[in-house]
Amino acid sequence: MAPRAPDDAEQARRRKFLRDFHTFDSNIRFPAPYTQFAGKPLSAAAGQGWRYDALGYRNDSHPEARPASETLRVFVVGDSTLVDGQVFADTIPGRLETGLKRLHGEGARVYNFGATSACLNQMIALITTRLMDLQPDVIFVLGGATDIFQPWSFDPRAGYPYNHFAQETLYDYFFNTTKVNADAEDLSYDSLQALIFGRLDNLRALTNWQSDPWEWEVVRQFELALKRLARLAPGVGAQIRFLLQPTVVRKSERVGDEARAASEEFLAYLDRQYTRFAGVLERLKPQCGAGSHFAVRDLSRMFEAESRPLFTDIVHVTSEGRQMMADRLLVEVQGALDDRAEAETGSSAVAYG
Repeated sequence: MAPRAPDDAEQARRRKFLRDFHTFDSNIRFPAPYTQFAGKPLSAAAGQGWRYDALGYRNDSHPEARPASETLRVFVVGDSTLVDGQVFADTIPGRLETGLKRLHGEGARVYNFGATSACLNQMIALITTRLMDLQPDVIFVLGGATDIFQPWSFDPRAGYPYNHFAQETLYDYFFNTTKVNADAEDLSYDSLQALIFGRLDNLRALTNWQSDPWEWEVVRQFELALKRLARLAPGVGAQIRFLLQPTVVRKSERVGDEARAASEEFLAYLDRQYTRFAGVLERLKPQCGAGSHFAVRDLSRMFEAESRPLFTDIVHVTSEGRQMMADRLLVEVQGALDDRAEAETGSSAVAYG
């Protein structure tokens, strides 16, 4: 039987896929144990004038065992919104560190664990496999957007890392022991792209991609991940705060390029999902009382009333926006420290009661 000729719709999908193929960039999403990817350790960021640290994150030096000189240690975990900035001090975590040093002295340190395209499950894996052993006082998890838009644009399976389908394809090509020689294609760049696109297209069909049930599965997986983080928090040894990151669709007035951040179809999807994610946070709030190790905050409307152009796309913000985010995190740090003190006081009362 002759192979089926691709139809126009498939050809259009493949052309779009090939336009995005360059985003599978090993320099910013280098495979990392358990967490799927981070920046390539010690490599220079293309055209940026800075290098990733030895762990693949945007720090001038990576954190090790906590020295006595660090009187306050804060980790900020998230996606590429944490990577933006000319130097570390210009990033959201860097600006937060400047504010904390002003309030708490030179012993206050903030470390940036933003990885381009990281989703919530990856952030949780990072906390449990690497960060909790480094004795942070507070861990901020700034996310939500990647869990919404990546299933739309890349791997359609909710809660999966953005390029997991590509890694599956490559592994199966090289290590599938059931293949015979006749099954193996010549591995050219074009044939590799075709293999990866074919898997993506199949997964979209299997998951009923962009349907209403598929949208709700994205929400369900986000809620499961957030509940998992809440259960883990008491054992991590730090105050953990999940922050639903700001988005352009929550601005009352979109100015300039903000109005053209994405297609109307996608912005409508983003708006629906942000509303549903906010509902997940509301359902979790009763479990996050005073003194709890875990709390959630909805920052999605943080720039709602701003008439200035603060977004450069659906979630990345300008220098002004980064400073506003850092100022908000500064307030959240104090709240987390107060909760920790209250929890410790409560434990002492029980012990000596």
